[in-house]
Amino acid sequence: MMLILIQTIFVTINLIIGLYDFSFYRIPNALLVGMLVLYVIYAPMFLTMNTIMMSALVCLATLVVTFVLFATKFIGGGDAKYLTVASLWVGTAGILPFIFLVTIIGGGLAIVYLVLRNHVQRLSDVIWIQVQKTEEHFPALQYIWAGSGTGPELGKRDNISARMLPYGVAIAIAAIIIMVNNPLTVL
Repeated sequence: MMLILIQTIFVTINLIIGLYDFSFYRIPNALLVGMLVLYVIYAPMFLTMNTIMMSALVCLATLVVTFVLFATKFIGGGDAKYLTVASLWVGTAGILPFIFLVTIIGGGLAIVYLVLRNHVQRLSDVIWIQVQKTEEHFPALQYIWAGSGTGPELGKRDNISARMLPYGVAIAIAAIIIMVNNPLTVL
């Protein structure tokens, strides 16, 4: 029962991250911290110490690679942080399939964005407006952006371009697929 709850929370957090990145082109740090805290709760209950240590090494290696990619402006800071935290969850058994899926899904998203740019932008706008309205009704939700800097979450979308690709969507989809196809206790 606890494993199902943790998996449900994991999938929910990833869905929300994908939604936020699609509509805001930013990933709230609070959600990444939530994923990290969930792992800290989950790992001692379901994983061996060896598996936890190997997952930590995969996470550290991912941090180094994504830092270099971020420093060279190949990926955004939120994507780098998201890949790093997600790599902790997929561990050694899932890291290569995870990176492969992120790449394939990201490529598919790029094609969709090229072909349906205006439709995708309108859908992003609709979701952005709905999130803004929800945050107006429930002001505590605005704390999700704590420590995430400032950007389009504050009512402006000046820094969003139709040429941008929210890669957090690809990361979220890949993380969910890995979770569904590779139960956490098998890592």
